[in-house]
Amino acid sequence: MMADERLLFWEKKLVENRHILEMVDTGQFTVGEGQVLDEQTLAEVRQWAARRVAECQARIAERINSGGAS
Repeated sequence: MMADERLLFWEKKLVENRHILEMVDTGQFTVGEGQVLDEQTLAEVRQWAARRVAECQARIAERINSGGAS
């Protein structure tokens, strides 16, 4: 059961971070009261989210390849 919960956690985080990337790529990513970030900060957010997507994908693959073992 614990392994399934961990897999679901990483799948949820993957969806969240893909959504952030999509919002950055489409110019819809804002903070606070609708402020748009400057180009450098947007690039940093995109880089961060891309790293998180890769990490989530790796964690999911690990769990699947190990048969869901903890």
